[in-house]
Amino acid sequence: MIEAKQVSKYYEDIKALDQVSVTINEGNVFGLVGTNGAGKSTFMRILSGVLKAD
Repeated sequence: MIEAKQVSKYYEDIKALDQVSVTINEGNVFGLVGTNGAGKSTFMRILSGVLKAD
């Protein structure tokens, strides 16, 4: 299971993520969909440990 609660990330004055919460249960297929600049890559980088959440 992957669980993230109220994940936020700021780049100086720019809010990349604002309190994102998600629970992905084992065996489920999960799709992350959004427009350009929505924070998808930032969220995945935080989940993988490449970036640190604020």
